[in-house]
Amino acid sequence: MGNHFFMLTLIPKKGVALAVAISISSILMLLAVAMFSFINNQHLGINAIVNGEIAHFLAEAGINRCIPEIRNSISSALSTNPNNKKLREILLTPGKVKDTDITKLLGGSWNKELEKFAKETDETAAIEVKIWLRELENSETDKKVWADPIARRGFVVIESEGRYKTGKRKIAIKRLINITNILPGFMSKFTMFLTEAGNNGTKKYNIIKNDYKGMVTDGPKPLILYNHLTPETPSANSDNWNFDEALKSEQNEDIWKNRGWIWIGGDKIRLNLCSGAGDLGEIFHFYDVSKVNDFSPIRFSTPENLLPSSFKNINKIPWDKTASIIRTVSYKFGHSFVLDSFHDRSNRKSSDAMYEGGILSTEELHEHGSKSSVLHLYGDARKGFQSRTKVFGNVYSAFIRFSNLEIEPKEPDVSNIFKSVFPPPLYLLRSIIEKDYSNSIDIKEINQRICGGPMLKTGMLFNNYSEYSSFMSKIIEQPYVYSYNNMQEIYTNKPNRHFPPSKTILSLDTDSNISLRRDNHTFFEGKPSASTALQTIESRVHLEVGNIKEFWDKFLNEDQELDLNAVVRIKNSENLDFAVPPSNLPQPLKVRGGGAILLDQGSIDLRGVLCNSANEALTIASTYGTNIYFSSNLPNHVNIIAPNAELSYSSKFILFGSLCAKNIYVDNRFQGGKIYFRPETAPDSSFSDSFYKVYVSTKDSYWNE
Repeated sequence: MGNHFFMLTLIPKKGVALAVAISISSILMLLAVAMFSFINNQHLGINAIVNGEIAHFLAEAGINRCIPEIRNSISSALSTNPNNKKLREILLTPGKVKDTDITKLLGGSWNKELEKFAKETDETAAIEVKIWLRELENSETDKKVWADPIARRGFVVIESEGRYKTGKRKIAIKRLINITNILPGFMSKFTMFLTEAGNNGTKKYNIIKNDYKGMVTDGPKPLILYNHLTPETPSANSDNWNFDEALKSEQNEDIWKNRGWIWIGGDKIRLNLCSGAGDLGEIFHFYDVSKVNDFSPIRFSTPENLLPSSFKNINKIPWDKTASIIRTVSYKFGHSFVLDSFHDRSNRKSSDAMYEGGILSTEELHEHGSKSSVLHLYGDARKGFQSRTKVFGNVYSAFIRFSNLEIEPKEPDVSNIFKSVFPPPLYLLRSIIEKDYSNSIDIKEINQRICGGPMLKTGMLFNNYSEYSSFMSKIIEQPYVYSYNNMQEIYTNKPNRHFPPSKTILSLDTDSNISLRRDNHTFFEGKPSASTALQTIESRVHLEVGNIKEFWDKFLNEDQELDLNAVVRIKNSENLDFAVPPSNLPQPLKVRGGGAILLDQGSIDLRGVLCNSANEALTIASTYGTNIYFSSNLPNHVNIIAPNAELSYSSKFILFGSLCAKNIYVDNRFQGGKIYFRPETAPDSSFSDSFYKVYVSTKDSYWNE
């Protein structure tokens, strides 16, 4: 019985077997569903990854496609293209700029092109690029260095979104953007800025041997500065230059504010003004020059209240005809003088001609010589080219005062004899040094004529040497800038002109602070220095190159034009001269896109530079260069900042721009030249806003996915 029971337990019943079968089937079914689900999810995941990668590829394609066009579009926004007016307004509006979507303002076609490209990949594919200006902050804010309300640094952010089926990716990169002016800060207000010109001798610039007309036939030539707009100056307005308007503007006593200034640092220098009214003559400082080589000296009369007491009385003195008739005649005396300039040659003498006749003393010959200065700071004698301005520094001009004793016989018959003499009698008061003076020196008619004049001794009119020396002929020194005041009276046709002028507009300024403003903004306040100007340029550098060859390789276009559009530093560890253009390029070098070049080492050699547009400029700065050469007489449209360099002689040169140097090296080989100030580059001119450049870095500073 026990065995029977045991057998029953081993043989399953029919229902139990069915349950077991169903359970096993269910497990297998669940396993199959799980396997299918796993395989399907894995497939979907792979699709998602693939779609995402394709979306990433599309977004990256968007970035790569539009970067070059964006950089060009932003840079060209500062052109006069009216299509970029809104973007130009954003970039050039002073102050902080809020984050701005500029996609539509750039006017690029990349989104349309990218959409077409995406659709060629798949109907569901899409690419969209947006461009932002973000974090633009002012970069030049120190008024003691340079405060530019437009100069900024920030980022161009390019956001590119790629979509493919279910995949979507967005890539954003930042590239540094730099908005900066390529002009040399406050230095663009100066025609010439010499840091140590006054050192090594008061008389060192007086080396020109010219004749009375101001003609120079050999030897050194002058350097002439034109501190205002001329027909030759590259300018958007030069074609509209009007001669009559130019002359009319000279009547404004504050015209110096609109002109290029001159800074001459160092010890005192004395510039002997060049005689004559020709192209090289400087007599226009005192007289109206109606046309070249045509002027009439003005007799300046000394007011009676400034004369010694003897001039206020009628004096009875024996006349000069005592050989025939002894007679004492009543005379009234006055004092007048004419002004003249330096000349070394005449048709009678090959040197020291201005001392002929003994009117000027040998001591003055020793002290001043007869040669004139190579520095002509106020342009030339032509109407429209006389270029007075403000001169900073311990700078004096020297010129001649020929003093004449005015004689009026009070007795009619003697007066008739006296007036009948032609040319009229001339009684010049000769220059006498104190040790040679006495009260018994004869004052005679200069041509030794007997004309009814007085037999006069110095003691009859002057009490002592101090009184005589105040009125005698002599070489006068005065601050160079006083000629500005003289010329004001010329241009306003003031009757009864005085010397010195009755009104002092500008006076000696040896160590002044300056203030440069436009509208309500102050760009600079303080004492200008060349090192500060260099500091401004250094702070603007966009990129560096190692040597001069690398520079030309990088920035010459296919037409062999300089296409810079940036501020570039050249390290130049080889200390080579920077020739512009180099010898393998045609002269002059044409500048398609302006900019600024900072040369760490090496001197500057200019061989002709021409900006293709008046809206362009080129600034070249040299930190440690020792020389500035001009190896060609071709014009150079360049600003030069080289505070440790001397302007050295080579060929005669022409510069349109501002020159900053240490000194000018002059000797008998100096060929001179002309420097033309560009008024539109001055910071107080609104046109200077045309010289901003926008540089977008070629490197990604941030990548986000």
